[in-house]
Amino acid sequence: MMSHNPTDLTEISSHVIDYPARDMTVTVGAALTVGQLRAVLKQENQQLPIDTGDEAMTIGDLVAYDVSGPRQYGSGTLRDYVIGIEASDANGRVFHAGGRVVKNVAGYDLCRLLIGAQGRLGTLRQLTFKLKPLPVEQHLSVAAFRSLKDLNSALERLNLSATTPQILDVLNRPAAEKLLPLIDASLASTKLATFAAFLVVGFDGSRKACDWQTKTLAEELQGTAASIISVAPPEATTLYCRAATQFSIGSPATQTGWLAKVVTLPSYVVSVLEIASDLNLLACGRAGNGILFLNGDAAVDVGNVFQKFRQLVEGCSGNVEIQELNKTWRHPVMSSPVERYSKMLHELLG
Repeated sequence: MMSHNPTDLTEISSHVIDYPARDMTVTVGAALTVGQLRAVLKQENQQLPIDTGDEAMTIGDLVAYDVSGPRQYGSGTLRDYVIGIEASDANGRVFHAGGRVVKNVAGYDLCRLLIGAQGRLGTLRQLTFKLKPLPVEQHLSVAAFRSLKDLNSALERLNLSATTPQILDVLNRPAAEKLLPLIDASLASTKLATFAAFLVVGFDGSRKACDWQTKTLAEELQGTAASIISVAPPEATTLYCRAATQFSIGSPATQTGWLAKVVTLPSYVVSVLEIASDLNLLACGRAGNGILFLNGDAAVDVGNVFQKFRQLVEGCSGNVEIQELNKTWRHPVMSSPVERYSKMLHELLG
């Protein structure tokens, strides 16, 4: 629905507009910060389970750039939580998508279209989210592997895991040396130097459930050449999610020269790490989703990196995107059936 009366684009609220906690939904102004929203929801033991990397980020930016982090594996992305949007077009006319109740299925799902559009389709003004309860406890385990082959064996074993992780991340050694000491001082660079890759697995829920899953994970990884380095401190999950999300969005705190995003099948994750290691890149990402982020030094030949990963994703339905200063390299790769129908549509439509 669209209002034909122009609106003042500077009047974007930075407040909570509606919070029926019992319905587990909240409507907020796009100028509200992530930290402010988190503080309000915490009072009702609720959360928006999306990692941001920056508490000062506004909710509008969070949705416009579709930010997500390690918990994406178990909790999903913003497209799973945004149920209503108010936005304005280039002429200042306000339009709405979705609503303020979870059971709202009428019309086209424009919310999914606006998420991640970076403001190109409209200026976000208000957003409505569905929420989840805060977990009683969170556990984070770190396993190390002396070779990528050993990591691959462990990932294959976890395909049949009895556990349900919220986080299933992989890191190569350069990325681990930068990120893991931030969550646990005992994971110093000297302790990590003898390993090639790392697996970070997180659980949340009741204390009993977390204890059982952490114990079961250790048992399942026995015989896979994994070294369980540690069960990290209680606050480690929050610290890791923040650091890993900063890594994935190119925060100055974690980024070197440029940022790459490779989306592929989970079975190709170790292949991405192999290429990253050969090119001396930092690699961290979602093993269960096949989404990996890479940081490289400015001296590295970005064109060569792009070609290497392009060749890899051409073997599956994947995507490569590299951001170098003001230049962006993109290479979406479609599966054969999709590519065939896409060409047919282009021919029909001219």
